[in-house]
This record gives sequence, C-alpha cells and structure tokens, in this order.
Amino acid sequence: MVILTERQKQILSLLLTNSEGFSVKELEDHLHVSRRTVYREFNNLRSILARADLELVNEKHKYSIQGGQLALNKLKEEVQTTKEQSSMTMEQRENALVVLLLLADEPQKIIQLALELQVSEATVQNDLNVVAQSLNRYGIQLKRKKGVGIFIETVESTRRQILVGILLSEINDYDFFRYANKIDIKTDNFFLDVLPHKLLLQVKEALKQSIFSNIRLNADHQIIELILIFTVSMMRIEKGFAIEKVFSGKATLKYQGFVFHFMALMTQKNDLHISKNDVSYLADKVMDCDSEQTNFSYDNDYELAISIKVKNFVQIVSEKMHWDFQKNPDFVNRLTKHILALIQHSVTPLPNTKIKTLANLSKKFNKLYRVIEQAWKQKFPHENIPASELQLLLLYFANEYTSKQNYKNISVLIICENGIGTSAILGERLKQEIPEIKHIKLSKVSDLPNLNLRDYDLILSTLELKGFPRDYQLVSPLLLDDEVERVKNYLRAYTKKFPVTKNSKLVNANKQRHAATKLTQAAVETLFCSEIVNAVKVKLLKHNSSRIEDVIKQCLDNCDSDIVKDKKIVADKLFKRIKLTPVGIPGSNLALFHTSSKGISRCSFTIFDLENDLTLQAMDHIDIQVKRILLMLGPAMLSTAEQKVMSLVSSMIITNDDNLHLFSVGQQEQIKNAIAVQYLHELKNKL
Repeated sequence: MVILTERQKQILSLLLTNSEGFSVKELEDHLHVSRRTVYREFNNLRSILARADLELVNEKHKYSIQGGQLALNKLKEEVQTTKEQSSMTMEQRENALVVLLLLADEPQKIIQLALELQVSEATVQNDLNVVAQSLNRYGIQLKRKKGVGIFIETVESTRRQILVGILLSEINDYDFFRYANKIDIKTDNFFLDVLPHKLLLQVKEALKQSIFSNIRLNADHQIIELILIFTVSMMRIEKGFAIEKVFSGKATLKYQGFVFHFMALMTQKNDLHISKNDVSYLADKVMDCDSEQTNFSYDNDYELAISIKVKNFVQIVSEKMHWDFQKNPDFVNRLTKHILALIQHSVTPLPNTKIKTLANLSKKFNKLYRVIEQAWKQKFPHENIPASELQLLLLYFANEYTSKQNYKNISVLIICENGIGTSAILGERLKQEIPEIKHIKLSKVSDLPNLNLRDYDLILSTLELKGFPRDYQLVSPLLLDDEVERVKNYLRAYTKKFPVTKNSKLVNANKQRHAATKLTQAAVETLFCSEIVNAVKVKLLKHNSSRIEDVIKQCLDNCDSDIVKDKKIVADKLFKRIKLTPVGIPGSNLALFHTSSKGISRCSFTIFDLENDLTLQAMDHIDIQVKRILLMLGPAMLSTAEQKVMSLVSSMIITNDDNLHLFSVGQQEQIKNAIAVQYLHELKNKL
C-alpha cells in the first residue's frame, strides 16, 4: 500500500481523471501552489509511478500519466483507499526517524521508513535532510549507501543515550506509567510502541527487586529514565550489540552489584550474554540517578578548586535570575560532574533531549542563557567552550528552572460548595497532573472563615469567589489541559517569589507527639467508612422522567426516610448545584449528584440505574446519555472524618478507567468491596 501526501493525492486524482493531461499553470491554479512546488511533487511522484509500471509524460506542455489500463485502474483504487499521513508534527517525525534508525540492526530503505511512519517517501527524504544536519552538529554521521540503505554510524553508548533522550522528551509521564502498569497496552504514541511491552514489564519488575529498593529516587522522571535506559540496553543486548569500553570508577562497585542482581533476574527469562562493559555502563547510570550520591570525593586539589568555582558559578546565576538554583544539591552535583568532565575533556557530552531542542533552547530561555554565558566568562575566563556546550549547560539550568520538584512542598486549598464531590475529583486530578504536590486541603465555602489562607500557596475553586482576599484559580472539576498549564505557570511564578522551605526536624517531632491523636482519628474514620460502605445500595429507578427536576425528586423518594428529613430543601439544593455546574462524568454514562444540607441527617451513597436515559451536560460541557446516577448526600456540618471518607469515594470515580467502569456497571457488592479496599490501602499508607 502506497502512502501519499494530501497534495500528491490531489495531483494524481486530477491526472487520472483527465487523459488529455494538465499544464503546470493549470495545476498551479487547481492546487494554489507555486510552479516550483508542482515540479518538486512531479519529481517525488515519478518513483512511485515507476513502481506501478506507469510514467509521467509531458506532451505539448501537458502532463499526463501513461501506462497499461490495469495499472491505471489499480493506481486509481490506491489513490482512493490510501492511508493518510500520520498526524505527527514535523519535529516528532524527525525524532521518530532517528529512533527507527538507531534501533535498526541493519540499513533501512526509504520505503520501509515511510511505511513505518505512515508518510510518503518524499516526506521521509525531506526529513532525513534535516536530521542529517542536526546529527552532524554533534559529530554523528547519517550514512546513505545506494542499493544498501540508510543508517546512523556512532558508538553504542552514544546510540543508547540519544535513544533514551528522545524517548524521555516524547513520552508523557502519565502515559508511560499507564503503559508500564498494564493499564493501557494499546497506545497511539509511536515512541511508547517501539518499546516491547513484555520486555518493559520484565525490566520494571526486575528493577523493583534489584535496584529501586536500594537507591533513593526523588522524582518520577528518574524512575522513567532508568526503566528506559535498561529497556533500551536489553533490546540492544538481545540483538548482540554490546557497549564499548567505558570508564568506571571505584565508586560504582556497589552499583555494579545491583546491576548483576538485575541481570540475574533477567537471564531467568531471557537468553542474554551480558558483557562487563554493559554492567559498568548501567551501574554508572544507576549511580547518576541515585539521590543518595550527593557527596563527591575529589582526586586532587584541582578538582576541588573546580567544584568551588562551579558553586560560585551557580550562585551568580541564582542571584541574577532571582531563583535559588543552589537549594537542590542533586542539581549542583550533577552540574559539577558535567563541568569537571567538560574541562578535563574526559567525555564528549551529548544532549539528552530532542534533536532540535538545544538549537531553540537559547531563544526560549533567552535571559537565562545570557546570564549563564556571562557567569561562565566571569568564573571560567580561560575555558572557552562552543555555543553548543553553553546550550547544554542551559539545559541543566532550564530543567531545574521548570522542574516539577519545585512543587513538592506546595500546600493547596481546593474550594467547592460542599467539599465532598467535585472538590475531591479536582484534588485527584491535581495529584495525577502534578503528583509532587502532597499537601491538599478540601474545603467548603462555609469553612473558609475558619482557615488561615496564608497557610496555602495555591488556591483552586470551582466557584467564583467575589471579593475573595487572595489570588485564586477558577477551574473546572476535571482540571482541563489549559487549566493544568495555567496552574503550573502560576506555581512557577509563585515559587520564584516565595521559595517554600519546611523544617523537617519539627515535622518529625510533631508526628511523634501526635501519634495517639492520629490513631484515634484513624479509628473514627474507619468506623465511619464501615458504616458508609455497608449502607451502599444500587437501586433501579423505574419509569424515570426525562426532566432533571423530576429525576431528582424520584431519587430522593427512593432514599431511606431516616436519611432525607426534608426532601424539598435537599431537592432545591441539588437542582441549584446542577444549574451551577455540569455533573456528568466525561467519557461515561454517569452523573454525580451531591450536596450537604440541614435536610439530611447522615452521610449516604446511593446508586440509581435509570430505566430511561437522561441527557445531561458533562463536566467538559459535552452532552452525554446518563444511565446511572451516583447520589452522595451529607449533613450541613460534616466532621473531618466524614469529609475524608466521602471525598475518598468521589475521587475514586475518576482515578482510572477501571474504577470508572466499575462505577458505571458494577454490582452493589463489587462497589462496596472496591471502596473498602481503597480505604484500607490509604489507611495503611497513612499509618
């Protein structure tokens, strides 16, 4: 099956429907392109037509396709049924090309690459020209041999480093963990799909048993980086490509032991020949990611002097940028290692990022780049390094500047009408998008006077708060992509102005001091959760109305009489809540009705299956057909224990696709057990 660009399909369609042909001028007018573009497309199409035993002929300045009728008919059919090019951006496609060439164990043909990426051969040719220039800047050769194919010529360590760098830059953390946790085996991400799923799972499990438990990793990206490094290395080792000799100091002997343990686990299921160089290479990578490795031992006074200069260099950049780059010792130590190697010429560093990113990085972080350039000249006046090396230093600083780790001590307040429904969903979404945020407080509007707003760095609300004394972010319960970006931008600006520090000794002392109180609270919460779980019911709402007001009344009529004391008050609050913001769960047949009111005696969670579908707007403002209503009710004054348990239930709904499916079609006992399991899991983590 041939793959064509949209313009190539247009040209072929025109030529195949008119046997007399078209002049170049006529094609220009039809396609709204220049004469030069038409000739370039002709050049690209000639090879495609030749393989189909057809020819592009110019007679009396009219171009037409000539050949046998069977071949013409076949081409017509292919033009109508051919796949469209993939929806990758140009930059993603270039990175994908590099990945395919680096993973290949033999030269690749243009047609192979085009089929793999679902683009035309002409597109691959154009992309390869750009890729060749980008690789050449770093001393890597893209070789083209006529009749043989295309391949990248470089040493194995560089090959793996570039591969992992591109994969890290192109794979979203959330997508990666879904793939690595067996939740989402089928993906539409090319860069995930190049990793064999079975091998990735084996590597992850072997790393958990042999390495992750023996080192300290501060962030998700370190976990992902190690899994990718080991997976890519296993893929290359299986094909018989060992690493070249790499330098390994005595400091990595401990890490070599970890890697030997990993290899022992892997060879139980795979027939692998592991070289000592591969072990040393992987041990160095593990050591680089281990946050416990914060202290250096310098071999001589010269190295010690350089390290002091690096710290002064970082201090200058921090002062000029009004951002404390010195607060993260891991960053300072990684940078010191890199600069030591750079000055001593013991390595030739390469970018661990997209092929074209370094070239654009200095534009994106122009001020930071200029500050680094000036600080380098000030502290290292006799060390002249090229612009590409300065850009690589910029990459270190830029990663730290935008790092999610800056959020890890941020306290967040989430405000909702009753604190048990959409605020819990919003809290769960926030954890998914920025997992480093650990301190999240859910609050009703009525509880705000009892809170010290100065205790919170970020305030999110699903309601407009007129006259509110603090800056806050108005967001939807689902925290849509543009809202996530807005929150991250706010946090970056906020942490630049107000770096957050915590007294860890005081925190630990407080934990010990309040242990008895904590145990009592856990006991109360557990008792309350048991009551809620045992009272969960799934009921069928027969002959339900298509009007939302009537459905609310029908639901309340079917609730236990000892729970709803005043149906009118509760119905009015529910209807007002639904008018205020959509209640449908996107991508499902569920709606979440929730409120707290003086007309409710105690908390309850009831599920109603509708006999007739109800059309409602989902939280992403798209209409859905609701088949099941989740009704959460609570008294006007919720205790802390009640609020925590009710929030746990509502946040479970959108935690993952399995939970969403469970709440959509699950039976009463299944839902009870799922809530109990989730609560026990959180209780275990808390204790």
